[in-house]
Amino acid sequence: MTTQIRTSFGEGQANITSEHGGQATLGQGLRDGIDDMTELRTQFLALLAKLDLDTGVADETYASLLTPADQTLTKG
Repeated sequence: MTTQIRTSFGEGQANITSEHGGQATLGQGLRDGIDDMTELRTQFLALLAKLDLDTGVADETYASLLTPADQTLTKG
């Protein structure tokens, strides 16, 4: 499911909690953002690993050069 965050999100406390408008809540928006970032991170790390294994790419260790720091924002 796609969560849509409108430009008016949070005005007059709208959408901050489920009882203020019934739209996407702040918590759900954050959780969906974490899901998206986790997926992008996973795909990026897979790409780096593939580049390191590819013999046609210059002899670089892309994973050691470009791997981001550990993900600090997670769902609990």
